[in-house]
Amino acid sequence: MNFETRLVLAVDIGTSSVRALAFDAEGAIHARRQIQYPAIRPRPYCEEQNPVLVRNEVCRAIAELLASGEIDPASVGAIAFSSQMYGIFALDGEDRPLTNNILWSDGRAEAQAEAMKAERGELWLYPATGCPMNSIYPLAKIAWLREMEPETFAASRRFVSIKEYVAWPFVGEWVIDYSMASATGMLDIRSHAWHPEALAAAGLSPGQLSRPVSGLERFALRTDSPLSGLGLPEHVAIFMGGGDGPLANLGSGASEIGAINIDLGTSGAARCIADTATVDESASLWCFCLTKELWAYGGIVTNVGNAYQWLGSNVAGAAGLSSDEAYALLNRLAAETAPGAGGLFFLPYLRKARSPYWDGKLKGTMYGLTADHGLGHMARALLEAIAYDLRTIIALMDRRIATLPHIVLTGGLSRSPVIPQLLSDVLGREIRTPRDGEGSVAGAAILALRGIGAIDDLAFMESARPYTTFMPDPDNAAIYEASYRSYTRLVEALRRIDLPEGEVR
Repeated sequence: MNFETRLVLAVDIGTSSVRALAFDAEGAIHARRQIQYPAIRPRPYCEEQNPVLVRNEVCRAIAELLASGEIDPASVGAIAFSSQMYGIFALDGEDRPLTNNILWSDGRAEAQAEAMKAERGELWLYPATGCPMNSIYPLAKIAWLREMEPETFAASRRFVSIKEYVAWPFVGEWVIDYSMASATGMLDIRSHAWHPEALAAAGLSPGQLSRPVSGLERFALRTDSPLSGLGLPEHVAIFMGGGDGPLANLGSGASEIGAINIDLGTSGAARCIADTATVDESASLWCFCLTKELWAYGGIVTNVGNAYQWLGSNVAGAAGLSSDEAYALLNRLAAETAPGAGGLFFLPYLRKARSPYWDGKLKGTMYGLTADHGLGHMARALLEAIAYDLRTIIALMDRRIATLPHIVLTGGLSRSPVIPQLLSDVLGREIRTPRDGEGSVAGAAILALRGIGAIDDLAFMESARPYTTFMPDPDNAAIYEASYRSYTRLVEALRRIDLPEGEVR
Protein backbone atom coordinates (compact mmCIF):
# COMPACT_ATOMS: atom_id res chain seq x y z
CA MET A 1 0.00 0.00 0.00
CA ASN A 2 1.55 3.29 -1.10
CA PHE A 3 0.70 5.63 1.78
CA GLU A 4 2.63 8.53 0.23
CA THR A 5 -0.07 8.89 -2.40
CA ARG A 6 -3.01 7.79 -0.28
CA LEU A 7 -5.60 10.49 0.40
CA VAL A 8 -8.13 10.80 3.18
CA LEU A 9 -11.36 12.73 3.16
CA ALA A 10 -11.98 14.98 6.17
CA VAL A 11 -15.52 16.29 6.62
CA ASP A 12 -16.28 19.19 8.97
CA ILE A 13 -19.96 19.48 9.95
CA GLY A 14 -20.04 23.11 11.04
CA THR A 15 -22.75 25.40 12.33
CA SER A 16 -23.07 27.37 9.10
CA SER A 17 -21.67 24.96 6.51
CA VAL A 18 -20.18 21.57 5.72
CA ARG A 19 -16.67 21.37 4.33
CA ALA A 20 -15.14 18.31 2.69
CA LEU A 21 -11.37 18.33 2.05
CA ALA A 22 -8.99 15.73 0.64
CA PHE A 23 -5.64 15.58 2.47
CA ASP A 24 -2.46 13.62 1.97
CA ALA A 25 -0.12 12.46 4.75
CA GLU A 26 1.98 15.65 4.51
CA GLY A 27 -1.08 17.82 5.16
CA ALA A 28 -1.44 19.09 1.59
CA ILE A 29 -5.02 19.75 0.46
CA HIS A 30 -5.89 18.30 -2.96
CA ALA A 31 -9.56 19.24 -3.25
CA ARG A 32 -12.28 20.92 -1.24
CA ARG A 33 -15.99 21.63 -1.30
CA GLN A 34 -18.14 23.79 0.99
CA ILE A 35 -21.93 24.06 1.19
CA GLN A 36 -23.72 26.61 3.37
CA TYR A 37 -26.88 25.94 5.34
CA PRO A 38 -28.97 28.06 7.74
CA ALA A 39 -29.74 28.00 11.44
CA ILE A 40 -33.20 28.68 12.80
CA ARG A 41 -34.06 31.10 15.64
CA PRO A 42 -37.66 30.23 16.62
CA ARG A 43 -37.58 32.52 19.66
CA PRO A 44 -35.03 34.43 21.76
CA TYR A 45 -32.06 32.35 23.00
CA CYS A 46 -33.20 29.38 20.90
CA GLU A 47 -31.14 28.21 17.91
CA GLU A 48 -31.84 25.06 15.93
CA GLN A 49 -30.96 23.34 12.69
CA ASN A 50 -32.76 20.90 10.42
CA PRO A 51 -30.78 17.64 10.79
CA VAL A 52 -32.15 16.10 7.58
CA LEU A 53 -30.97 19.13 5.61
CA VAL A 54 -27.51 18.94 7.18
CA ARG A 55 -27.18 15.19 6.49
CA ASN A 56 -28.19 15.71 2.86
CA GLU A 57 -25.74 18.57 2.40
CA VAL A 58 -22.90 16.55 3.88
CA CYS A 59 -23.57 13.78 1.38
CA ARG A 60 -23.79 16.33 -1.43
CA ALA A 61 -20.49 17.96 -0.49
CA ILE A 62 -18.71 14.58 -0.47
CA ALA A 63 -20.30 13.55 -3.76
CA GLU A 64 -19.40 16.84 -5.46
CA LEU A 65 -15.80 16.60 -4.29
CA LEU A 66 -15.45 13.02 -5.53
CA ALA A 67 -17.04 13.93 -8.86
CA SER A 68 -14.94 17.07 -9.34
CA GLY A 69 -12.11 15.37 -11.19
CA GLU A 70 -9.59 16.98 -8.81
CA ILE A 71 -8.83 13.62 -7.17
CA ASP A 72 -9.28 9.97 -8.00
CA PRO A 73 -12.00 8.61 -5.66
CA ALA A 74 -10.18 5.25 -5.67
CA SER A 75 -7.22 6.94 -3.93
CA VAL A 76 -9.29 7.77 -0.82
CA GLY A 77 -8.30 5.39 1.97
CA ALA A 78 -10.49 6.76 4.74
CA ILE A 79 -13.15 9.29 5.72
CA ALA A 80 -13.25 10.99 9.13
CA PHE A 81 -15.47 13.62 10.68
CA SER A 82 -15.12 16.82 12.64
CA SER A 83 -18.32 18.30 14.00
CA GLN A 84 -19.93 21.14 15.88
CA MET A 85 -20.35 20.11 19.51
CA TYR A 86 -23.06 20.37 22.21
CA GLY A 87 -26.02 19.79 19.87
CA ILE A 88 -28.71 17.19 20.55
CA PHE A 89 -32.02 16.06 19.05
CA ALA A 90 -34.52 13.25 19.45
CA LEU A 91 -35.26 10.36 17.09
CA ASP A 92 -38.36 8.20 16.97
CA GLY A 93 -38.53 4.41 16.71
CA GLU A 94 -37.79 4.60 12.97
CA ASP A 95 -34.74 6.82 13.58
CA ARG A 96 -36.52 9.87 12.19
CA PRO A 97 -35.98 13.26 13.87
CA LEU A 98 -38.70 14.30 16.28
CA THR A 99 -37.06 17.68 16.86
CA ASN A 100 -34.57 19.94 15.19
CA ASN A 101 -30.96 19.81 16.32
CA ILE A 102 -30.73 22.08 19.40
CA LEU A 103 -27.45 23.88 18.77
CA TRP A 104 -24.53 24.76 21.05
CA SER A 105 -25.65 28.41 20.99
CA ASP A 106 -29.13 27.57 22.27
CA GLY A 107 -29.83 28.78 25.81
CA ARG A 108 -33.37 27.51 26.40
CA ALA A 109 -32.33 25.07 29.15
CA GLU A 110 -30.93 27.64 31.57
CA ALA A 111 -33.71 27.08 34.11
CA GLN A 112 -33.11 23.31 34.06
CA ALA A 113 -29.34 23.74 34.49
CA GLU A 114 -29.84 26.18 37.36
CA ALA A 115 -32.33 23.85 39.03
CA MET A 116 -29.82 20.97 38.91
CA LYS A 117 -27.14 23.19 40.44
CA ALA A 118 -29.50 24.41 43.17
CA GLU A 119 -30.58 20.87 44.03
CA ARG A 120 -27.25 19.06 43.75
CA GLY A 121 -24.59 21.75 44.14
CA GLU A 122 -22.36 23.78 41.82
CA LEU A 123 -19.81 20.98 41.39
CA TRP A 124 -22.24 18.09 40.90
CA LEU A 125 -20.93 15.75 38.17
CA TYR A 126 -18.11 18.14 37.21
CA PRO A 127 -15.23 16.11 38.74
CA ALA A 128 -16.38 13.05 36.78
CA THR A 129 -17.63 14.57 33.51
CA GLY A 130 -15.40 17.65 33.27
CA CYS A 131 -18.45 19.74 32.33
CA PRO A 132 -19.62 22.71 34.44
CA MET A 133 -23.39 22.49 34.75
CA ASN A 134 -24.78 24.83 32.09
CA SER A 135 -27.53 25.11 29.49
CA ILE A 136 -25.01 24.51 26.68
CA TYR A 137 -24.80 20.80 27.48
CA PRO A 138 -27.22 18.21 26.09
CA LEU A 139 -27.85 16.97 29.65
CA ALA A 140 -29.71 20.21 30.38
CA LYS A 141 -31.35 20.33 26.94
CA ILE A 142 -32.77 16.82 27.33
CA ALA A 143 -34.05 17.81 30.78
CA TRP A 144 -35.75 20.82 29.13
CA LEU A 145 -37.41 18.56 26.55
CA ARG A 146 -38.61 16.15 29.24
CA GLU A 147 -40.12 19.04 31.25
CA MET A 148 -41.45 21.30 28.48
CA GLU A 149 -42.38 18.79 25.76
CA PRO A 150 -43.18 15.56 27.65
CA GLU A 151 -45.04 13.93 24.75
CA THR A 152 -42.07 14.36 22.44
CA PHE A 153 -39.73 13.09 25.15
CA ALA A 154 -41.88 10.03 25.74
CA ALA A 155 -41.89 9.23 22.01
CA SER A 156 -38.11 9.54 21.74
CA ARG A 157 -36.23 6.29 21.15
CA ARG A 158 -32.75 7.83 21.22
CA PHE A 159 -30.93 11.16 21.40
CA VAL A 160 -28.04 11.93 19.04
CA SER A 161 -25.70 14.65 17.87
CA ILE A 162 -25.60 15.77 14.26
CA LYS A 163 -22.43 13.76 13.61
CA GLU A 164 -24.01 10.49 14.76
CA TYR A 165 -27.02 11.17 12.55
CA VAL A 166 -24.83 11.96 9.53
CA ALA A 167 -22.54 8.94 10.06
CA TRP A 168 -25.22 6.31 10.73
CA PRO A 169 -26.02 5.63 7.02
CA PHE A 170 -22.29 5.18 6.40
CA VAL A 171 -21.47 2.77 9.25
CA GLY A 172 -24.84 1.26 10.22
CA GLU A 173 -24.21 1.67 13.97
CA TRP A 174 -25.14 4.32 16.49
CA VAL A 175 -21.72 5.30 17.82
CA ILE A 176 -20.30 8.53 19.22
CA ASP A 177 -16.64 9.42 19.57
CA TYR A 178 -15.22 10.21 23.00
CA SER A 179 -14.86 13.96 22.47
CA MET A 180 -18.44 14.43 21.24
CA ALA A 181 -19.67 12.24 24.10
CA SER A 182 -17.67 14.38 26.55
CA ALA A 183 -19.50 17.46 25.32
CA THR A 184 -22.88 16.06 26.38
CA GLY A 185 -22.11 16.49 30.09
CA MET A 186 -22.96 12.81 30.59
CA LEU A 187 -19.69 10.94 29.95
CA ASP A 188 -17.28 9.87 32.67
CA ILE A 189 -14.07 11.21 31.14
CA ARG A 190 -11.88 8.67 32.95
CA SER A 191 -13.83 5.48 32.23
CA HIS A 192 -15.06 6.71 28.82
CA ALA A 193 -18.53 5.39 29.69
CA TRP A 194 -21.90 7.05 30.29
CA HIS A 195 -22.23 8.28 33.89
CA PRO A 196 -25.21 6.65 35.67
CA GLU A 197 -26.14 9.76 37.70
CA ALA A 198 -26.13 11.94 34.59
CA LEU A 199 -28.35 9.48 32.74
CA ALA A 200 -30.75 9.38 35.67
CA ALA A 201 -30.88 13.19 35.78
CA ALA A 202 -31.73 13.29 32.08
CA GLY A 203 -34.29 10.51 32.48
CA LEU A 204 -32.46 8.24 30.01
CA SER A 205 -31.46 4.62 29.83
CA PRO A 206 -28.01 3.78 28.40
CA GLY A 207 -29.65 2.36 25.28
CA GLN A 208 -31.03 5.78 24.36
CA LEU A 209 -27.52 7.11 23.74
CA SER A 210 -24.96 5.87 21.23
CA ARG A 211 -22.01 3.66 22.12
CA PRO A 212 -18.91 5.74 22.98
CA VAL A 213 -15.92 4.81 20.82
CA SER A 214 -12.44 6.08 20.14
CA GLY A 215 -12.25 8.43 17.18
CA LEU A 216 -9.60 6.02 15.89
CA GLU A 217 -11.92 2.98 15.89
CA ARG A 218 -12.25 1.73 12.33
CA PHE A 219 -15.58 1.08 10.63
CA ALA A 220 -16.33 -0.31 7.19
CA LEU A 221 -18.42 1.74 4.77
CA ARG A 222 -21.81 0.13 4.23
CA THR A 223 -22.33 -1.16 0.73
CA ASP A 224 -25.77 0.52 0.63
CA SER A 225 -24.56 3.89 1.99
CA PRO A 226 -25.33 7.20 0.23
CA LEU A 227 -21.71 7.13 -0.99
CA SER A 228 -22.17 3.94 -2.99
CA GLY A 229 -21.44 4.31 -6.67
CA LEU A 230 -19.08 7.27 -6.24
CA GLY A 231 -15.90 5.35 -7.01
CA LEU A 232 -14.61 4.85 -3.48
CA PRO A 233 -12.57 1.67 -2.92
CA GLU A 234 -14.29 -1.27 -1.23
CA HIS A 235 -11.87 -1.16 1.69
CA VAL A 236 -12.33 2.55 2.47
CA ALA A 237 -12.41 3.06 6.26
CA ILE A 238 -14.72 5.32 8.25
CA PHE A 239 -13.57 6.99 11.48
CA MET A 240 -15.88 9.00 13.74
CA GLY A 241 -13.05 11.47 14.38
CA GLY A 242 -13.87 14.05 17.02
CA GLY A 243 -15.49 17.31 18.01
CA ASP A 244 -14.31 20.42 16.23
CA GLY A 245 -12.77 21.86 19.40
CA PRO A 246 -10.34 19.12 20.44
CA LEU A 247 -9.55 18.34 16.80
CA ALA A 248 -8.46 21.93 16.23
CA ASN A 249 -5.49 21.30 18.52
CA LEU A 250 -4.37 18.35 16.41
CA GLY A 251 -4.97 20.02 13.08
CA SER A 252 -3.28 23.29 14.00
CA GLY A 253 -0.11 21.58 15.20
CA ALA A 254 -0.83 22.29 18.89
CA SER A 255 -0.81 18.61 19.80
CA GLU A 256 2.00 18.55 22.38
CA ILE A 257 1.18 18.35 26.08
CA GLY A 258 0.62 21.95 27.20
CA ALA A 259 0.25 23.30 23.66
CA ILE A 260 -2.53 25.90 23.34
CA ASN A 261 -4.81 26.37 20.37
CA ILE A 262 -7.21 29.28 20.09
CA ASP A 263 -9.86 28.55 17.49
CA LEU A 264 -12.05 31.49 16.50
CA GLY A 265 -15.01 30.86 14.22
CA THR A 266 -18.72 31.31 14.87
CA SER A 267 -17.84 30.65 18.50
CA GLY A 268 -14.35 30.37 19.94
CA ALA A 269 -12.31 28.38 22.39
CA ALA A 270 -8.92 28.13 24.00
CA ARG A 271 -7.69 24.62 24.79
CA CYS A 272 -4.48 22.87 25.72
CA ILE A 273 -3.67 19.18 25.45
CA ALA A 274 -3.29 17.24 28.72
CA ASP A 275 -2.17 13.69 29.43
CA THR A 276 -4.55 13.37 32.36
CA ALA A 277 -8.18 14.30 33.00
CA THR A 278 -7.99 17.80 34.49
CA VAL A 279 -10.62 19.73 36.45
CA ASP A 280 -10.47 22.69 38.83
CA GLU A 281 -12.05 23.55 42.16
CA SER A 282 -14.29 26.29 40.73
CA ALA A 283 -15.63 24.41 37.66
CA SER A 284 -14.47 27.28 35.47
CA LEU A 285 -13.19 25.24 32.52
CA TRP A 286 -14.23 22.03 30.84
CA CYS A 287 -12.20 18.90 30.17
CA PHE A 288 -13.04 16.67 27.21
CA CYS A 289 -11.56 13.40 26.03
CA LEU A 290 -9.60 13.55 22.80
CA THR A 291 -8.37 9.97 22.60
CA LYS A 292 -8.18 7.23 25.22
CA GLU A 293 -4.91 8.74 26.53
CA LEU A 294 -5.33 12.48 25.81
CA TRP A 295 -7.70 15.21 27.00
CA ALA A 296 -8.43 18.82 26.03
CA TYR A 297 -8.68 21.34 28.90
CA GLY A 298 -10.06 24.80 28.24
CA GLY A 299 -13.12 26.96 27.74
CA ILE A 300 -15.62 28.09 25.12
CA VAL A 301 -16.42 31.70 24.22
CA THR A 302 -19.87 31.69 22.62
CA ASN A 303 -19.86 35.26 21.29
CA VAL A 304 -17.15 35.55 18.63
CA GLY A 305 -17.75 35.41 14.87
CA ASN A 306 -21.49 35.40 15.47
CA ALA A 307 -21.23 38.67 17.44
CA TYR A 308 -19.05 40.24 14.74
CA GLN A 309 -21.54 38.98 12.16
CA TRP A 310 -24.36 40.62 14.13
CA LEU A 311 -22.54 43.95 14.01
CA GLY A 312 -21.74 43.53 10.31
CA SER A 313 -25.31 42.55 9.44
CA ASN A 314 -26.69 45.63 11.14
CA VAL A 315 -24.17 47.84 9.37
CA ALA A 316 -25.01 46.20 6.05
CA GLY A 317 -28.72 46.59 6.61
CA ALA A 318 -28.42 50.25 7.56
CA ALA A 319 -25.91 51.23 4.88
CA GLY A 320 -27.13 49.12 1.96
CA LEU A 321 -23.87 47.18 1.78
CA SER A 322 -23.36 43.53 1.00
CA SER A 323 -22.19 41.31 3.87
CA ASP A 324 -18.68 41.15 2.43
CA GLU A 325 -18.57 44.92 2.05
CA ALA A 326 -19.80 45.40 5.63
CA TYR A 327 -17.15 43.06 7.08
CA ALA A 328 -14.43 44.71 4.99
CA LEU A 329 -15.56 48.06 6.37
CA LEU A 330 -15.56 46.80 9.96
CA ASN A 331 -12.09 45.29 9.55
CA ARG A 332 -10.68 48.46 8.03
CA LEU A 333 -12.17 50.73 10.69
CA ALA A 334 -11.09 48.41 13.52
CA ALA A 335 -7.54 48.33 12.13
CA GLU A 336 -7.46 52.11 11.94
CA THR A 337 -8.63 52.48 15.57
CA ALA A 338 -5.96 52.71 18.27
CA PRO A 339 -5.61 49.93 20.87
CA GLY A 340 -8.00 50.41 23.78
CA ALA A 341 -10.82 51.59 21.48
CA GLY A 342 -10.78 55.05 23.00
CA GLY A 343 -11.94 53.72 26.38
CA LEU A 344 -15.02 52.02 24.91
CA PHE A 345 -15.94 48.53 26.19
CA PHE A 346 -18.23 46.26 24.21
CA LEU A 347 -19.29 43.26 26.30
CA PRO A 348 -20.22 40.83 23.53
CA TYR A 349 -22.75 38.65 25.35
CA LEU A 350 -25.46 38.63 22.69
CA ARG A 351 -25.89 34.92 23.42
CA LYS A 352 -25.57 33.23 26.79
CA ALA A 353 -22.15 33.76 28.36
CA ARG A 354 -20.24 30.55 28.92
CA SER A 355 -16.50 30.43 29.71
CA PRO A 356 -15.00 32.00 31.66
CA TYR A 357 -18.07 33.24 33.60
CA TRP A 358 -20.82 30.65 32.96
CA ASP A 359 -23.36 33.37 33.74
CA GLY A 360 -26.51 33.46 31.64
CA LYS A 361 -27.55 36.79 33.17
CA LEU A 362 -24.77 38.70 31.39
CA LYS A 363 -26.07 40.72 28.44
CA GLY A 364 -24.44 42.49 25.53
CA THR A 365 -23.40 45.92 26.80
CA MET A 366 -21.59 48.93 25.39
CA TYR A 367 -19.98 50.93 28.21
CA GLY A 368 -18.22 54.26 28.00
CA LEU A 369 -19.87 55.33 24.74
CA THR A 370 -19.49 59.05 23.97
CA ALA A 371 -20.08 61.30 20.99
CA ASP A 372 -16.39 60.91 20.13
CA HIS A 373 -16.77 57.21 19.37
CA GLY A 374 -17.63 55.75 15.98
CA LEU A 375 -18.15 52.44 14.28
CA GLY A 376 -14.44 51.66 14.30
CA HIS A 377 -14.33 51.96 18.09
CA MET A 378 -17.29 49.58 18.39
CA ALA A 379 -15.72 47.00 16.06
CA ARG A 380 -12.35 47.14 17.80
CA ALA A 381 -13.91 47.07 21.28
CA LEU A 382 -15.81 43.91 20.32
CA LEU A 383 -12.64 42.17 19.12
CA GLU A 384 -10.76 43.30 22.22
CA ALA A 385 -13.48 41.88 24.49
CA ILE A 386 -13.06 38.47 22.83
CA ALA A 387 -9.32 38.68 23.56
CA TYR A 388 -9.95 39.68 27.19
CA ASP A 389 -12.21 36.66 27.81
CA LEU A 390 -9.60 34.39 26.21
CA ARG A 391 -6.94 35.88 28.48
CA THR A 392 -9.01 34.97 31.54
CA ILE A 393 -9.49 31.41 30.25
CA ILE A 394 -5.77 30.94 29.60
CA ALA A 395 -4.88 32.29 33.04
CA LEU A 396 -7.15 29.62 34.54
CA MET A 397 -5.52 26.94 32.36
CA ASP A 398 -2.07 28.01 33.53
CA ARG A 399 -3.00 27.22 37.14
CA ARG A 400 -3.40 23.52 36.31
CA ILE A 401 -1.15 22.81 33.35
CA ALA A 402 2.33 23.96 32.33
CA THR A 403 1.39 25.55 29.00
CA LEU A 404 3.83 26.28 26.20
CA PRO A 405 4.77 29.94 25.59
CA HIS A 406 3.35 30.20 22.06
CA ILE A 407 -0.26 29.85 20.91
CA VAL A 408 -1.53 28.49 17.59
CA LEU A 409 -4.47 30.50 16.24
CA THR A 410 -6.97 28.96 13.81
CA GLY A 411 -10.51 29.57 12.57
CA GLY A 412 -12.09 32.15 10.30
CA LEU A 413 -11.06 35.11 12.44
CA SER A 414 -7.42 34.01 12.33
CA ARG A 415 -7.40 35.59 8.87
CA SER A 416 -8.58 38.93 10.26
CA PRO A 417 -6.19 41.85 9.67
CA VAL A 418 -6.60 42.79 13.35
CA ILE A 419 -7.10 39.70 15.53
CA PRO A 420 -3.69 37.92 15.46
CA GLN A 421 -1.66 40.96 16.52
CA LEU A 422 -4.38 42.06 18.95
CA LEU A 423 -4.32 38.64 20.65
CA SER A 424 -0.53 38.70 20.87
CA ASP A 425 -0.64 42.12 22.54
CA VAL A 426 -3.45 41.21 24.98
CA LEU A 427 -2.09 37.77 25.89
CA GLY A 428 1.59 38.72 25.89
CA ARG A 429 2.48 35.61 23.87
CA GLU A 430 3.73 34.66 20.45
CA ILE A 431 0.82 33.89 18.14
CA ARG A 432 1.28 31.50 15.22
CA THR A 433 -1.27 31.18 12.44
CA PRO A 434 -0.99 28.21 10.03
CA ARG A 435 -0.66 29.41 6.45
CA ASP A 436 -3.54 27.19 5.34
CA GLY A 437 -5.70 28.35 8.25
CA GLU A 438 -7.09 24.87 8.88
CA GLY A 439 -7.63 23.40 12.34
CA SER A 440 -10.55 21.08 13.07
CA VAL A 441 -10.91 19.55 9.63
CA ALA A 442 -7.15 18.95 9.48
CA GLY A 443 -7.44 17.22 12.86
CA ALA A 444 -10.03 14.85 11.41
CA ALA A 445 -7.66 14.12 8.54
CA ILE A 446 -4.87 13.32 11.02
CA LEU A 447 -7.07 10.79 12.84
CA ALA A 448 -7.97 9.17 9.53
CA LEU A 449 -4.32 8.99 8.45
CA ARG A 450 -3.31 7.57 11.83
CA GLY A 451 -6.18 5.08 11.69
CA ILE A 452 -5.02 3.59 8.39
CA GLY A 453 -1.36 3.62 9.42
CA ALA A 454 -0.24 6.35 7.02
CA ILE A 455 1.35 8.34 9.87
CA ASP A 456 2.90 7.22 13.15
CA ASP A 457 1.86 10.13 15.40
CA LEU A 458 -1.08 12.51 15.71
CA ALA A 459 0.52 14.96 13.29
CA PHE A 460 1.09 15.26 9.57
CA MET A 461 4.34 13.82 8.25
CA GLU A 462 5.65 17.29 7.39
CA SER A 463 7.78 18.31 10.38
CA ALA A 464 7.89 22.07 9.80
CA ARG A 465 4.42 23.40 9.11
CA PRO A 466 4.54 26.98 7.74
CA TYR A 467 3.22 29.62 10.14
CA THR A 468 2.90 33.38 10.20
CA THR A 469 4.17 34.68 13.55
CA PHE A 470 3.04 37.68 15.59
CA MET A 471 4.94 39.00 18.62
CA PRO A 472 3.61 41.33 21.36
CA ASP A 473 4.10 45.05 20.84
CA PRO A 474 5.29 46.43 24.24
CA ASP A 475 3.43 49.74 23.87
CA ASN A 476 0.17 48.08 22.93
CA ALA A 477 0.61 45.45 25.64
CA ALA A 478 0.86 48.19 28.28
CA ILE A 479 -2.39 49.75 27.08
CA TYR A 480 -4.15 46.39 27.12
CA GLU A 481 -2.88 45.52 30.59
CA ALA A 482 -4.78 48.48 32.04
CA SER A 483 -7.77 47.98 29.75
CA TYR A 484 -8.05 44.29 30.67
CA ARG A 485 -8.19 45.10 34.38
CA SER A 486 -10.97 47.63 33.73
CA TYR A 487 -12.86 45.15 31.56
CA THR A 488 -12.86 42.39 34.19
CA ARG A 489 -14.00 44.85 36.87
CA LEU A 490 -16.83 45.97 34.59
CA VAL A 491 -17.93 42.38 33.94
CA GLU A 492 -17.99 41.58 37.65
CA ALA A 493 -19.97 44.75 38.38
CA LEU A 494 -22.57 43.88 35.73
CA ARG A 495 -22.87 40.35 37.08
CA ARG A 496 -24.09 41.84 40.36
CA ILE A 497 -26.90 43.75 38.65
CA ASP A 498 -30.12 41.73 38.76
CA LEU A 499 -32.67 43.39 36.49
CA PRO A 500 -35.88 41.61 35.47
CA GLU A 501 -35.67 39.81 32.14
CA GLY A 502 -37.37 41.90 29.47
CA GLU A 503 -39.65 40.23 26.98
CA VAL A 504 -38.32 40.22 23.44
CA ARG A 505 -40.95 40.39 20.69
